[in-house]
Amino acid sequence: MRLLFIDRDQTELSGIRWFLHTYFPGDLSIEMCTSISEAAQSIQRFSPEVILLNIDLLSSNRLTALYGLLQKYAGKILAITTEPLFKNALKAIDLQVVHLFVKPIDLEVLKQKLSAISLHTPELQKASNDAKDESFYYQLFLESTTNTSATDIQFTMIEPEHAESLHKLYLWLQQTPIFYQMSIYPLADTIICLFQTSDLKIIEKDIRTLLKEWQITNSGGLNISIYDGPPTTLKEMFAVTKRALLQSFYEGFGHIFYATKQYQTQPLDPLLTPEEQQLLINSLEEGNVDAVKAFLYRLSNGGIYYEQDDLRIHLTSVLAQIRRFMLKYKLHEKAAIEQNYRQLFHLIIEHPILYTILNGIIVFTQRLIDLAREARMEKKADYVELAIEIIDHHYHNSELSLPFIAHKLGISANYLSTIFSKKQGQPLKRYLQQVRIQSSTKMLIETDFAVSEIALLNGFEDPNYFSKLFKRLIGTTPNRYRKGWKI
Repeated sequence: MRLLFIDRDQTELSGIRWFLHTYFPGDLSIEMCTSISEAAQSIQRFSPEVILLNIDLLSSNRLTALYGLLQKYAGKILAITTEPLFKNALKAIDLQVVHLFVKPIDLEVLKQKLSAISLHTPELQKASNDAKDESFYYQLFLESTTNTSATDIQFTMIEPEHAESLHKLYLWLQQTPIFYQMSIYPLADTIICLFQTSDLKIIEKDIRTLLKEWQITNSGGLNISIYDGPPTTLKEMFAVTKRALLQSFYEGFGHIFYATKQYQTQPLDPLLTPEEQQLLINSLEEGNVDAVKAFLYRLSNGGIYYEQDDLRIHLTSVLAQIRRFMLKYKLHEKAAIEQNYRQLFHLIIEHPILYTILNGIIVFTQRLIDLAREARMEKKADYVELAIEIIDHHYHNSELSLPFIAHKLGISANYLSTIFSKKQGQPLKRYLQQVRIQSSTKMLIETDFAVSEIALLNGFEDPNYFSKLFKRLIGTTPNRYRKGWKI
């Protein structure tokens, strides 16, 4: 667009020129004329599409050459006045100006008025209309035997944060004047925009303006992908640009992605290791939300990007461990919690943004931790199962005992002893001894460790006590047991 500014205040005109070059989309060519005597010559030489005129400088003589030139620009003049005098208003009416500004100029209004003029300029509309070809969708999705590369357009793809706002975005793009040089093609979940220029710098400025304008006038954000590779077919540009847009899974919305700058992803074991399972369960049992956060955020930090499908499966494995925690505390019996659990499953499988999924899991686990704490206080949890789990995973700790486990569960030792004996048919101490001795027999067979070392590795600080207990429960000493297996 060619703009001519006519005003004596060169400083103010320079500021307006900077604003438009920075925030107005499309290619702008701006000239400034600070003398009314040179205005007619500037108009004839520059052939502006829009004139920004300080109407205070214009005489009321309708017979001047300048007045005659300006009348030909009816509907394309934006007038300025220092004082809103009646005579200046009459001049504006006579010239049929688009808008009469009173200094200081509202730059946002100026941008809107220029955009409206641009939208209705036949020359500019023609460039957009010519680009709309009935064969566009065929070129986009069907293989072609001929090269249908487009070197005079810039291929971009737009995705709204909320899928339900796609139609609203389409209408907004059609009705927003500032994007007059853009052809719009809606798809099922994105919108393709073809800018009628191959100048990437102009497109980048227009795209940033588009992001800003949508954010101001609508809820939610946009992600925009730009094809910046070598000329190729529409089908290939679509495929590469669509792939670049998938990076929004890691970054969220409000970003611009480039086809030539895509992340390198690497595979991730979708299943949790036994160590990871135990780490997660321990974090939940201890009410350590920070540990849960650290466990989850490792998937999105450090500049490492895992395959999206692997991440989703991995997070369902995390959800399986959370389910175990729910069952132990009978939290699945709460209708609201069970519903939230199912919603979280769908969030993991379907939501387009990784960070939102991770936050959803963290919020849910925080609630479970609070409810589990209440269940302990109300003695509704299955403390026997919890105690068995603690023993099975920590029997090698010599400090593990009935008081230690009861303290960890937040109940009294007497209460734990009573319910454990009732359910298991034996005291907790005897169950702990059996687990330790069973582990010891395995190590005696499979390793060459000394008996004293095996005792320590299984929670016995006194090797002599270990040997006596081993003989009482197994019927022979540790050394004889080992020799018997090696014969």
